[in-house]
Amino acid sequence: MEGQMITAPHAAGRRIRAPGPAAAGKGSAAGSALIIVLWVTGLLAMFVAGFAFDMQIEARIASASRKKLKAEYLARGGYALARMALMETLDGDVNNPDRSVYMGKGNDAQLRNGVIALAQGGGADFSRELDGGSISVSIQPENASMNVNSLIFAGDRQKTYEAWKDLFDIADVPFENRDALVDCLVDWVDENDLTQINGAESEYYESLDPPYSAYNGPIAAVEDLMLVKGFAERMPETGMTIYDSVAGYLTTYADNEKININAAAEETLIAFFGMDQQIAEAIVSERRGADDLEGTEDDKPFKDINDLLSRVPVLDPGIGAHLTFTAAGRFRVRIAGQVGNLTHSVVCVLQLADKKLKVLYWFEGEQEKTPVVPAAAEMF
Repeated sequence: MEGQMITAPHAAGRRIRAPGPAAAGKGSAAGSALIIVLWVTGLLAMFVAGFAFDMQIEARIASASRKKLKAEYLARGGYALARMALMETLDGDVNNPDRSVYMGKGNDAQLRNGVIALAQGGGADFSRELDGGSISVSIQPENASMNVNSLIFAGDRQKTYEAWKDLFDIADVPFENRDALVDCLVDWVDENDLTQINGAESEYYESLDPPYSAYNGPIAAVEDLMLVKGFAERMPETGMTIYDSVAGYLTTYADNEKININAAAEETLIAFFGMDQQIAEAIVSERRGADDLEGTEDDKPFKDINDLLSRVPVLDPGIGAHLTFTAAGRFRVRIAGQVGNLTHSVVCVLQLADKKLKVLYWFEGEQEKTPVVPAAAEMF
């Protein structure tokens, strides 16, 4: 009972009051309050930790966005550098026999050596380190590759086969695929609906999902080869598609059927002229000079077929009919702006004519895919 007095048997005269219901209630309330405080503290800690994590993620995203934007502007700066180099090839002193005349016009030796190389039919590479980032620029004459349309003869299947033979060899295209690939190429460009033995005309392509028709004309872009039956197949040994294995040697922007001997890579010379690797290496080494680098002071580009044959005498003189020694005004420019591990790329084809640069092809992003600027693009 509340207020009851209990006498302890061993404590004479001392009385102890038993806790009543009110005292017990106070203890329970204190325990509950403590639990609530602990829960609230835990929830607040979780909220603060979550907020801090979100802020950290947002900071990383903001940092990545800044780097991405910076890389994009660095790439644009690289494009401006490429334009400047190409316009510099119009300087009357670039081809002065006394190299020092042009070199003395500025103190950027890398740029000026590259401009001279471009003016003489070769390629050039430039690099810049800028404010925590970097720019790399590669400029190559477009006729360092072969125009794909010069390899397809609508009325001559055998001639087409011979034109592709060496390219198929260096690209390791399986022999069992080659006849069908050539037949499909001829069917793709010829104007009739008669199918080659292993070929495909619009009837086949219109049965696909999505359907489309054979082009029945010259190939407009190298990427169009992916539409031709057989080129999207993967080769068992490498896993690459047949298109990927051959596309790097080809273009549709070179305006003739000749290869630029002052810019073509060793593999390109082997792929289109059937020469062995030692001869191709000798040609490239001869034009690069003692340092074996393109676009440097000791480059020795070939002036004409007589100069080429005198310096690489093992070549057949008939090769001259398939060669050119100048860039013909069209250049493929590859640019990378890099900040940390982020890279922004630009790939374009520029035409230099009448003292103006015109964009024929433009891709911008992480990697080159398809053209996004038509051939009739306006000048920048």
